[in-house]
Parts: sequence; C-alpha cells; structure tokens
Amino acid sequence: MLRRIFPILIVFLTTVTLSAQTNSPYSRYGLGNIFPTTFGASNGMGSLSAAYLTPTNINVGNPSSYAEFNSAILDVGISGRVLTLNTETESFTSGDGNLANLALGFPMLKNTRRHKMGIAFGLLPYSSFSYAISEEVVTDDPDLGIKQYDYVGEGDIYQIFGGLGYRFQTDTTRTIRLRDDDTKDTVIAAHIFNIGGNTGYLFGNLYNLTYASFPDVFNSQTTKLTRESTVNGGLYTVGVSYQRQYIRKAGTKRDYLNWRFGGSVSPAAEIRGNQSVLWTNILKSGNYEFVTDTLYNSPDTSGNIQLPLSYQAGLSFAFFTSEIKDKNQFIIGAEYAATQWSAYEGFQDAGVLGDSWRASLGAEYIPKLKAARETGKENGSKYKPQLSYRLGAYTGVSNIVAENGEQLSDYGVTLGMAIPIGRNIPNFYSASRINLFMQIGQRGGNTNFSETYYNFGVSFSVSDSNWFERYKLN
Repeated sequence: MLRRIFPILIVFLTTVTLSAQTNSPYSRYGLGNIFPTTFGASNGMGSLSAAYLTPTNINVGNPSSYAEFNSAILDVGISGRVLTLNTETESFTSGDGNLANLALGFPMLKNTRRHKMGIAFGLLPYSSFSYAISEEVVTDDPDLGIKQYDYVGEGDIYQIFGGLGYRFQTDTTRTIRLRDDDTKDTVIAAHIFNIGGNTGYLFGNLYNLTYASFPDVFNSQTTKLTRESTVNGGLYTVGVSYQRQYIRKAGTKRDYLNWRFGGSVSPAAEIRGNQSVLWTNILKSGNYEFVTDTLYNSPDTSGNIQLPLSYQAGLSFAFFTSEIKDKNQFIIGAEYAATQWSAYEGFQDAGVLGDSWRASLGAEYIPKLKAARETGKENGSKYKPQLSYRLGAYTGVSNIVAENGEQLSDYGVTLGMAIPIGRNIPNFYSASRINLFMQIGQRGGNTNFSETYYNFGVSFSVSDSNWFERYKLN
C-alpha cells in the first residue's frame, strides 16, 4: 500500500506553495494571524480537539490523545485560503496556500490491555504576517500634495513539536439479558484516563516595512523603515482526558459507546526575540530600490516576548461497532477555547489586543458499509469505500479590538470528508485516509471593515502497523 501512496505524497508536496499572497490587515498586530493546531480531520468538525480522540488522527491540541494510537501514522497536509476584505464601499480578494502540517505518531505500548502509550512529533505553522495597506494624507503644502504611507508585512513563524501520551484503563464486567430469549450479552464498563504533554519550539522571522512618499512630486525620495524581528523559544502544552466506555459483546460482535471529557492548557511562556531597525531614504524605480542615505541603524536588540495563556475544554459522545455492514457510526462533540491575548508583550505593534474565545460544535458520521455492485469480474473489492462526513460550526471573538473599541467577532461553518485508501478495509478507523475540509467564516462582521475567509485543505493520513516491527531471521 505504501508504494502506491508515496508517489501521491510526492506530487502532493510539490504543490504546497502558491504564488499569491493573502492581504490580511489584521495580521499586522501581535504575532500576526495565528494558525490552528488542528489537522484535516478536526478542521472539518469546527476544529474540535479537546475531546476528539481517535486511533488514526494526530491531535496536537490535546496530547493525551497520542495514547490512542494503534499503528504508526504519517499525517501530511496543505491548506489554501481565499480572503475578501469588505468595507462599506468596496471589496478586495486575495489568496494563498502553504504547508498545513507534517507529523508522525506511533504507539509505544500497544500490546498491553490496561496501559497504552503513544508519541508524536512534527512541524506546524504558528503565525504569519501577510498584509499591504496604503493610506493617503493631504498636506498643507500645495507643492507637496498628497503624502502616502504604505505598510507591508510578511514573514512566518513555525513550530517544531514533540509529545507523549499515556493511558490507563480499568474494567468492570457484567452479564445482562437484553433479549426475550435466553441469549445474554456481556457489557464491559471501562474507566479510561489519559494524560499527555507537548513541548514546542518556535522559530521564524517577521518583517514590517513602512514607506512614506510624495507621489505628486517628481523624482522625490521615499523614506523607508524596515523592522525585522527574529523569534525563537519554547512553549509547552499539557492535556488530560477521561473516557467512560461501554462495550457490548454478543459472540464476535462488539458495540462501543464512549463518553469523553478532555481539556488542555498552554501556560504563558516567555520566548526570546531580536529586532533590527533600519531607517533609510530611497529612490524607487519600478520594483527596484536604491538607498541614498541611512538615517538610523540599530542592528540587533535582544528582548523577551510574552506569549499568552490559552486553554480549552470539551466533551464528546461516540458510537463505534464491529458490525460496520449493519450499523452507522458517529461522533458528536462541543468545546470552548480561550486565549488571554491582552497579556501579550513583544516587539511587534500589539495595537489593542483583547482576550479571544471560541465555542464550537462538530460531528462526524460514518455510514454502514455497503456491498459493491456485482460486475461479474474479480476486482478484489467486496465493498464500496466507507466514507466519513463531517460538519461543524463555531462562534466567538478575535483578539483584535477595532478603533471604535469593538472586539472583532469571528464565526463560521466547516465541512469535511474522509476517503479511505485501500481495498477490503475491515474498519474505517484502521484505514489510511485522504481528509478534505472547507471552512467559511467572517471576522469583524460587527465592524465597518470585515474579512470573509474561505479556508480549504487536503491531507494524507497514512496508517501502517508494520513500520516499527522488529524482524527476526530464521
């Protein structure tokens, strides 16, 4: 199977960068637009992660979920974004794409019943600057005319992460009569406790460029202020979860009902930063700039950046079954997440930042497996692919506070689908999959300047139980 999947991954990874760039003026403040830590599967469910624990998804938002791994998982994804800026009189649309995640997870104690452990590590984008803003001011001097300010921001911060999850399970068994005949079923009630932690390292560069010019004056000089910030430092996340699981056994049949409660917290962290400031006069000719004078140069100023405390908590209910040909399966969940951005401190212009929060709902539906249509030919496939359908919605407030003192609203809906890779798959959650998602939302709908965004992405979640097997010589 892997020989068939890897060529697809190579083609997939060659498309991770698009030539366009999103223009998001609100990314000017703080560390820019903050990316979610969720992958393709969660993104289709309103970005649920606090209580979303499955054996074939890497859930960075709650590292206690790593203990659920039954096999090695490689998750690689890309995402794209189309953004429309709306004012009372006009609108502007831009878009871009980037690597969404590159992660690997695998179990460490998979052959024990009561104890399990899993580990995961990878690379994620953390935040980005991506804006271009122009402002015109009429001067009092008619010879100078209009003074134009251009603000440009670009750059990215990435996160390398690694984490460990541990699970402990206790069982109680009882036999009950569920039918009118003498047939009895066995019900196993399990208490499952998970705990886990992530450590992350942030690194990257952010650039703020400010141009002041007089476009009405021929061959006039432009003043350019370049501010480069280098970010590097560590942060960590602690996650916990509790599951109340009921397993109904009838012969070889198994039904699993799970109530799950989960949460995670990322404490406030202080990371290191360096800032360089260069103020020059330039002459511009098309895309070329010629420095005529250096007004100020401060090459390296060290300092600290205070990252805010963030936390999330949620619950979910799931039903799984071994009778995938006869019964549907599903997951439903809800969560609340918040970040105390009002405590942020750093080199970058913080503007006015407020504490952000988000409430989310999400669901995943897995229809029962259907037999493939008989074609009279042996094609090696007995059943149609067992697709999964996902839906989510969220509402909350962004960390940006507008000039009128109103904190920007942020709400939207998500859709997703998972397509198993392979043939004769015995269970959806033992298969490699292609995850697709789309997100439609709006930030700042309660102000005169809003962003309508369309996020979409695709990821490969490749699962294989033989990657880390120890081979023996006969």
